[in-house]
Amino acid sequence: MATFPNLPGVKIQEVPLGAPPIVGVGTSTAGFVGKAPDTAVPVDTAPVQITSIDQFKATYVNAATRSTGLSRAVRGFFSNGGTECYVVNVGVEAPDATNAAAVNAGIDLLGLRDDIEIIAAPGSYFIQVSNHLSDQAKLLRDRVAILDAPPKTAITDLEAGGGKRPGDTEWSAFYYPRILVGPELVDKVTPANGDPLQEAVTPVGHIAGVYAAVDAARGVHKAPANVGISGAISTEDLLTDAQNDPLNLDGVNALRIFAGNVVIWGARTLQAGGNSIDILFRYINIRRLTNFIEQSLKAGLRFAVFEPNNLPLRQTITRSVKGFLDGVWRDGALFGATPDEAYYVRFPDPFNTDADRLAGKLVLEIGLRPAPPAEFIIIRIGLLTQSAAAA
Repeated sequence: MATFPNLPGVKIQEVPLGAPPIVGVGTSTAGFVGKAPDTAVPVDTAPVQITSIDQFKATYVNAATRSTGLSRAVRGFFSNGGTECYVVNVGVEAPDATNAAAVNAGIDLLGLRDDIEIIAAPGSYFIQVSNHLSDQAKLLRDRVAILDAPPKTAITDLEAGGGKRPGDTEWSAFYYPRILVGPELVDKVTPANGDPLQEAVTPVGHIAGVYAAVDAARGVHKAPANVGISGAISTEDLLTDAQNDPLNLDGVNALRIFAGNVVIWGARTLQAGGNSIDILFRYINIRRLTNFIEQSLKAGLRFAVFEPNNLPLRQTITRSVKGFLDGVWRDGALFGATPDEAYYVRFPDPFNTDADRLAGKLVLEIGLRPAPPAEFIIIRIGLLTQSAAAA
């Protein structure tokens, strides 16, 4: 109990309000698994935090003379807006089954960290590796995977049932084609195609950087699409509208060239025909937004564990969750003119019976109304035969 002096006047007393505010978790830290340019560098036994391209070069490049998928991905990540990533050097890449086990073991190491939200294995476009990335994202539910595209191939190989297409999943995004870039980091020899000015490389690191930049500028709810890729000169395969159409339907996001710039022209998860238990998860930003909300609530509600399961606790939790979701709604992530139209927070009686309370359970139900991207802008044009004012 605070004590006050006898002097009349206004006194200030600071009191706790109960529940701490729920703070949003990070959304843009990437994790990359692959081959370091310097083959003398030992393989990693744990993810290594990298906060700049200079740190990566000092750790993994050294006396190397040739870039790898990993080094290009890290370079692309930072050049497109990324600020922090983790790297696991496994010393190999897996375009086929030969090194898939080693790469998958590196992916497992990324699973040890809960502060990674985007995962990729640049240079490893073997389906077994892609599926392993997707499986980890689905298991942990706090990240999404960006899957490597194969070299230039027939469009039918990437459509539903195609031989070079990973399995359908709402936890991954798949982009095609690869991008052409100039010499970067350590390319001191002529690339394999004989052209020292450009080479086809995986775009996963560049795209992860775009994710981070869009998150910082607009929020995780904004689709990371219709954005140019810094450092990309062109694409390995120049797609037409006719080719893009079936790819988009089957969840393959195209990289297109508009006005001379390489642009991400798709925002879907890898699902053929949009087949999903919940159709909203056909969009990668909705999947990532849901991850963000779930993980933020998971961390923010730890204060309630072991508290008395009574009405005051429910009221405290409701205030905290509504305060957090109000911010999400005001950022434009949820659809509705008012908070009541955008979300609800309640404790359903059927899931909070006396038996549930005796078992130590308190079930909170939250309903969200996310705002999907305006993927199709439809313009209806009519030709007039009279004055426009009269019409």
